[in-house]
Amino acid sequence: PVGAVILAAGASTRFGQSKALLAWRGQPFVRSVTQACLQAGLSTVVVLGHAADRVREAIADLPVRIVTNEQWESGQAGSIQAGLSALPPGTGACIFCPVDMPHISSVYLHALKQEHARSGAAIIAPLVEGQRANPVLFDSETFPAFADLRGEQGGRSLFSRYKLHYLPWHDPSLMLDVDTPADYARLKELE
Repeated sequence: PVGAVILAAGASTRFGQSKALLAWRGQPFVRSVTQACLQAGLSTVVVLGHAADRVREAIADLPVRIVTNEQWESGQAGSIQAGLSALPPGTGACIFCPVDMPHISSVYLHALKQEHARSGAAIIAPLVEGQRANPVLFDSETFPAFADLRGEQGGRSLFSRYKLHYLPWHDPSLMLDVDTPADYARLKELE
């Protein structure tokens, strides 16, 4: 099976609240991303940190595993490791979904799963208008390498160690993540 790890742990923002709790189409970012993962048939783990209690409330009724990274301030590596360790045994691949991309669709996530089944590639990333985007799928053969990550290191650190396979995708919204109020305004234009 393919799993998903939603990285909501360090999602604090310049907005005065957790990015995970920003609104997108009438619900918090974390709920939108989680629902897309579930609709794609992914076994889903949500990693919490900043504002953990409020983020947990936003997804409490969804069939996901929730883990808390108490060291979330030390960077995303710890959240990735916590998420991987919470996946069900036998998970063959994992898609890391940043919580600041609430517009991720189940159609895209399902396409990643299909491309993994077809290609067996170690790492699969979307290619949008000639640029690599997120979310990215990592085969279980890469999982042990995540133990070596520290601080703000993420999956990109593994791109030089494993063959990167691209999935052409024609939705430029995959290039948008919400890091600034201007990014959030651009996202809101897509609603």
